Amino acid sequence: MSTLWLLLIVVLMTVLGDYLIKLATALPDGLLSRSFVIGSMMYGASAIGWFFLMRKHSLAAVGVLYSSGTLILMAALGVIVFREPIGPREALGVALAMASLLIMSHRS
Repeated sequence: MSTLWLLLIVVLMTVLGDYLIKLATALPDGLLSRSFVIGSMMYGASAIGWFFLMRKHSLAAVGVLYSSGTLILMAALGVIVFREPIGPREALGVALAMASLLIMSHRS
């Protein structure tokens, strides 16, 4: 499996975990809810992907790509699914994350 595909899977697992945990915050049983438990398991499973990514790449390189991708998808999830407003500060943060993806994707 290529690095980019593995990185994408790890990012998507993290975003899905965050989505499920966000759903759990609205439930009466919260931390004991199925959403919270499955969301937490998604985080744990993403650590396996991290292990394989860090075997071949520096933490700095993978970390920037992971963090930026996660930030962009989480912001989109908040706005589209949870109808959360996005202010100028958040918009700037997403723009800078996109810029970091562009910078990191070019090979020198």
